[in-house]
Amino acid sequence: MISNPVLGYRLDPGEPGIPYSAPASRSVLRVLSQEISNLLAFKKEAFREGGYVIYSNIALDMRKRGSFLAAIAGRTQVYIYTPVSQNGEKVNDFQDRQDEIERKILELQRRLSQETDPVERERLKEDIERLKLALSVLKAGLRTPELLVGVLLDSLV
Repeated sequence: MISNPVLGYRLDPGEPGIPYSAPASRSVLRVLSQEISNLLAFKKEAFREGGYVIYSNIALDMRKRGSFLAAIAGRTQVYIYTPVSQNGEKVNDFQDRQDEIERKILELQRRLSQETDPVERERLKEDIERLKLALSVLKAGLRTPELLVGVLLDSLV
């Protein structure tokens, strides 16, 4: 007879998430999804502080529960590197990128005010809108579209 007990989970103190139960057959998915969300939170925090995740590891504690091999706990380990300048202050690449985008927007707006060719004016307006989009994405602190921001900057510089 197959036994599939429901396993109850609790979160560590201060850990974001919702503690919900899962049957032993779905426990790996339940615990792994919580640990992946923890990893993404660490990456987001590192990015906001101008650092980089240089190592990450997710470990699941597996035990037999009923007829299934179940994940009863998980652990996420992350090493973050935050560069510092020579005088000991943190280097904030986030602020540097934001300043660069704002500077480029102002430069394009100056060129737009002086441009008389309607085709070139339209291209400049589109470039300004793309940069404003990139700036809003960067301000949201999302790491995934960072490549998009870099591509937009490279195409406009």
